[in-house]
Amino acid sequence: MIDTEGTCKICGYVSHLGAVAQHHLIPKDITQQAGMPESAKISLCCNCHSELDIWCRTKVTDTVYEPQTKRFIAKSWEEKAKDYQSAFNEFRKFKEEQSKTR
Repeated sequence: MIDTEGTCKICGYVSHLGAVAQHHLIPKDITQQAGMPESAKISLCCNCHSELDIWCRTKVTDTVYEPQTKRFIAKSWEEKAKDYQSAFNEFRKFKEEQSKTR
C-alpha cells in the first residue's frame, strides 16, 4: 500500500510522490505460519525499508544452536516472529541514536 502524502516513521521523510509505503513489522508469511494475526504496519520510505530488510536479514535466523545436542535446530514460527519484532525495535533505536549524532 502506497501512502501518497506519507511520512516515514523512522527518518521523518515526507513524501508527496508516493515514496512512502506501508511495511509489516513481521512478514505476513511468518505470522500466517505461526497462526498469529497479521502484524502492525508502519510507514517507511524506500531507504529505511531497504535498511530494515538488510537489518532483519542479519538479525533473524531460521535456526538456533542447541548445546545439549551440539546441533542447530529449526526455530518455531513464533520464535521467528519474536525475532522480527525484536530486530525492528533494535533498528528503530539504532536509527534514533544515529539521528542524534547528526
